[in-house]
Amino acid sequence: MIFLSEIASTLNSLLENVILLFGLGFIFAAASIKTKNNIRFKQAFFGVVLGGVVYIIMLNPFVLEEGLIFDTRSVLLSVTGLFFGGITTGIAAAVAITYRIIVGGTGVYAGILTITLSAMIGLNWKFIRRALPKMPKYVEFYIMGVIVHIVTLLSFLAIPWPQAFEVIESTALIYLLVFPIVTMLLAIVVHNEKTRFQVNEALEKQKVLLQASIDSTFEMEIFAVDLEYNYLSYNIFHKESIKRFYNIDVKNDMCFLDSITNQGIRDRIRKSIDKAFEGVSDKIVVKIEDQENSYLEERYAPIYNNDKKIVGATVFIQDITLRKQYENEILKLSYSDALTGLNNRRKHQEQLITLNEEKYHPISVVFFDINGLKVMNDAFGHQAGDQLIKTVADKLLIACNSHKAFVSRIGGDEFIVLCPNTDENEAIRLSNQAKILIEKEYIKHMSVSISFGVSTKQINDNFEEVINRAETNLYKNKLYESSSHRNESIRAILNTLKAKDEYSEEHSKRVSDICKKMGKKMGMTKQDLELLTLISHLHDIGKIAIDDKILNKPGKLTEDEWIIMKRHPETGYRILSSSPDYIEIAQDILSHHERYDGKGYPRGLKGEDIPIRARIIAIADAFDAMISDRPYRKKLDYDVAIKELIDNKGTQFDPKLVDIFLTIFNKNEQNHV
Repeated sequence: MIFLSEIASTLNSLLENVILLFGLGFIFAAASIKTKNNIRFKQAFFGVVLGGVVYIIMLNPFVLEEGLIFDTRSVLLSVTGLFFGGITTGIAAAVAITYRIIVGGTGVYAGILTITLSAMIGLNWKFIRRALPKMPKYVEFYIMGVIVHIVTLLSFLAIPWPQAFEVIESTALIYLLVFPIVTMLLAIVVHNEKTRFQVNEALEKQKVLLQASIDSTFEMEIFAVDLEYNYLSYNIFHKESIKRFYNIDVKNDMCFLDSITNQGIRDRIRKSIDKAFEGVSDKIVVKIEDQENSYLEERYAPIYNNDKKIVGATVFIQDITLRKQYENEILKLSYSDALTGLNNRRKHQEQLITLNEEKYHPISVVFFDINGLKVMNDAFGHQAGDQLIKTVADKLLIACNSHKAFVSRIGGDEFIVLCPNTDENEAIRLSNQAKILIEKEYIKHMSVSISFGVSTKQINDNFEEVINRAETNLYKNKLYESSSHRNESIRAILNTLKAKDEYSEEHSKRVSDICKKMGKKMGMTKQDLELLTLISHLHDIGKIAIDDKILNKPGKLTEDEWIIMKRHPETGYRILSSSPDYIEIAQDILSHHERYDGKGYPRGLKGEDIPIRARIIAIADAFDAMISDRPYRKKLDYDVAIKELIDNKGTQFDPKLVDIFLTIFNKNEQNHV
């Protein structure tokens, strides 16, 4: 009978362990279930089920005597409190307390305290452990088990005396030695299982996030393959691209190479993937084999497992056609002159290095320079000047094309031509042909003119010295040609002004006649009279830059239009000061709208600070304007014009010069003006 009793006790212990393992299994499962939307319902459900597990454990206790039962509920409830929160633990504890009350007996109060305190310690352990030093998890869980079961033993004091002491004495060993270890093991297992679940959940979230991230791009194909080239993953854009180009629906575990029908593309990508399988990360830019002027940027990288072994490769493919076109355009701009499209100075410097080889010698260098660009800009604006530059550039390209020469624009009006395998005589002949071709052109009724200088480099010559000789020769030729062309340009400007303003020519003749008579009266020399006559013809040359609509406007000018009109003395000064032949009278042209009282324009000169010839022209110009019909008014009577001059003596006009004018032009001489 004793033997059978021992067997029954052993089986009872095994059964209790099985029930405990069942409880552990449920906890593992609970730790691995994904969170639902209604988390409180989930916690309550776990509480009910765990309460059932505690109930089963309590059905198979150690029984000391009627009403005194002991089991592993303290282990399970403390661990439940530690990991599963108040709702789950509270419900499980409530089930256990209810059953313990039903069982009754002298140990009922001790049982209720055991259930309550072990659950409370588990729930509050996160606060209790803050008072403890940092330690490994298994030590921490063991200490919790010790504390829980010390408190459990103290709960036995609720059993009537002296029985309480006997119970504590008989159970102390198992509660202080065995149950803390069981608590530690159970907590470690649950902790590891929850950690595993959290890691898996995090990985799942990362996988979803990663897939969403790679699917969010519609500019880059992203996919991964294993060592057999089978798909591991891919983004939507890659799937759609394969469908669009090859009409194939890709799927996981499908061989990527089977989806590429173009043999050239397949071989190229396979070679790059094979390099990744060898551990080489690579980035390449390729021109697409089956699409004209299209480019891809491809990135290949190996995939390693936890053992640092290569298990596949990732591939990123992006269409960079637009970027490539943009880069090519930027590169072209960095070597090209923006206005003409010719090579710029940077490209020219690189060509000097490239051509400095024996096979290109002799190399002739030709410097070209535009004559009269400043006059064109001043007279007709920078748009006309740009047109002049582009015209010269286009004609130079045409003239030099047959010689395979390199034409560069290296300055505002300067061009340089490098002619490989060309001697000096041939270069001069080529330059003269270019000059003849260019000087057939006209812009704004002005002929185009260029000057050039030539020098030839032999193999041992210094390139910079040859270029300097060509530039020196250019300026020798330019001394005559430039001056002659400027004078011709000024005549062309006057003819153009005559065409756009019918009033200007007759007005200039009458002003010239008045000025000559005043100059003779003042005793001027023949040379000064010639200058005065020249000024009278040129004083309104700056009006060439004024729009016809303003120049011939029939009504009163607006404030903005008047500001534009008042610029013509400055424009005339810039045009004439560019030519040595006219430099002496340029200041007179600039000053012919100054006033004697300093209220004129453009500089506000006063009194005799105004050049004498400008003061004479101011009187002649104003008087003829008053007695002539203008687009915006009829002419004034002769007497009225004379009175205006008299009234403005000392303010607008030099009083002495007005008096000289009046001695010459009085009422009786009206018909001679």
